[in-house]
Amino acid sequence: MKTKKNILSNYQQFFISQAIFRTICWLIFLPLFLFVGERYLQVDFLGKIFRAFFGKERSFKEYFIGSTNSEKNKILNYVFWFILAIIALNLISIFVNLYLWKRDRYIKNNNFFLHKPPVFIINSLIKVACAFLITFSFVSSVTLLISLIFITFNTWILRFNKKDNPSLKIFFSWKNKYTRKIILYSSIIILVTPFIIGRLNGVIEKTQAESPEGLAKAFKEMFNAFPITKVFLEALSTANVGFFHWLILIWFGRKIINEKFSEFANFWLKVNTIEKKVTNFRHYYYYQESWALANKSLINLGDYSYLENAPNFLSKTYLESNLKVNEFASQNLQVVKYIEFCENKLKKPDKKNFLNYCLFNEFGSWKDCEITKQLIDSSRN
Repeated sequence: MKTKKNILSNYQQFFISQAIFRTICWLIFLPLFLFVGERYLQVDFLGKIFRAFFGKERSFKEYFIGSTNSEKNKILNYVFWFILAIIALNLISIFVNLYLWKRDRYIKNNNFFLHKPPVFIINSLIKVACAFLITFSFVSSVTLLISLIFITFNTWILRFNKKDNPSLKIFFSWKNKYTRKIILYSSIIILVTPFIIGRLNGVIEKTQAESPEGLAKAFKEMFNAFPITKVFLEALSTANVGFFHWLILIWFGRKIINEKFSEFANFWLKVNTIEKKVTNFRHYYYYQESWALANKSLINLGDYSYLENAPNFLSKTYLESNLKVNEFASQNLQVVKYIEFCENKLKKPDKKNFLNYCLFNEFGSWKDCEITKQLIDSSRN
């Protein structure tokens, strides 16, 4: 019990503190978004800024989501339920993660639990819900500003997460590429579309003249040759542009779902196919050891095929240090004995494979092996 407390004593406290902290942050964000957003729902701040800088009148309101006040109010109601769902899912994810870790305290790398089906599915739902919430933020310039501040805050607090704490997912931040993409594409719709439609309307009006010139003349000739193009461009100039925000959400929402399926499958594929590499590493070591004993020579472990199958930290040690042959062989023997120790102690293949995957890809030194051995010894298997 003493070993567990010394090595991972911060884990339980970290999970609980994260559950409390994230809930408080979302509960602060919720009323700010709803009450401030509703109060300034009809204020066109972008139009005011444009008029202040360019001295011209231009409305940006119709390029946000919701063409009428009732639609915008409905979206704010959806936001209320989505934020409550995100809070609930966050709490469930963290406490399920904590339960799984307390059941298997010897696994230090939290990626194992993040890719267990219950936690992974809940986190995937949170990521999709956050994508919806980002799109809902484009109901007005004020709600968008509040969301951008909260996203920036979430990104900023990630800097204070210590390396010895378990990794947890935060999706409503700039580190999430889909947060950046949805905001970028929806911002382009709001900032660029008004000028395109304004220019298009101007050209269509000029084509009504008896003898238009330049671009208007070319458009008039095109309209005469292909009347359907005039109908299409007129419909485009009067269309509900807010619809494009939903298309962006659907496009990236589909990508998020496909990516999460691939991430889950690829993670367990890498973990479950490590057995062959482990077997090759052990067999090669024992073969070289037997050959050295038979020929009364030193164990040669420096050829490329062996280093390719060895744990990364062992290969790096061999290539970057001036270890003697016997010293390097001794380190390899320690790792082989560690693998056999895990095989004898752990019964479930997924946990055994994951620890082997960490050994070959994540561990930075023999010290990580020693810590894992201590955790396994102190746990109940």
